[in-house]
Amino acid sequence: MATSELLSLSLIPGSASGRGRLLPTLLVCGLICGSSILAGCDGGTATTTPSDVYANLGISLDNLDGDETAIVSKTKDDVHVLAFWATWCVPCTGELAKLQGIHDRLKDRGLNVYAISIDGPDTISRVPGFASQENWTFPVLYDPETALLARFNPKGDIPFYAVLDADGNILKSHQGYVKGDEVKLEEFLTEQLPAQ
Repeated sequence: MATSELLSLSLIPGSASGRGRLLPTLLVCGLICGSSILAGCDGGTATTTPSDVYANLGISLDNLDGDETAIVSKTKDDVHVLAFWATWCVPCTGELAKLQGIHDRLKDRGLNVYAISIDGPDTISRVPGFASQENWTFPVLYDPETALLARFNPKGDIPFYAVLDADGNILKSHQGYVKGDEVKLEEFLTEQLPAQ
């Protein structure tokens, strides 16, 4: 007997054969519906992004407060500079001082700068005070195991920066810092960002 026949027999009022099959039929229907609902559940985390986010770049690191910070693009025109540094790296701090000025001039056009510290266990406690002393207004994040640095720069040398578009594609990367590098970087970023 087909399921549709079973259902129609079970739901005929006053039917002798229907009364005996009503409960088993309802149980079967419940199992079918329940398994259909559960089939859509994978137990994973939600992958939707909030409506004010254009793209999640799949990069999350702890900030100075120990909270996880996801690097996201709010618009299709956003550009991100991931600047890797350490408290003991003098050229890094010189580069970040120049990046602060670039950030101040271009942030309203969609530039996002992140100072990503690779300080390890011996020096990581110096990062908050150092960042405060430098008056950086962009986020300072931690990459103590250098996993993110290795993704963009397998050598692991710093200072190093990677420029990403709104979708996370690498537009430019640069190893080292000498005075004047920031001029070329600002010209490049100005070309990438929408005109104001």
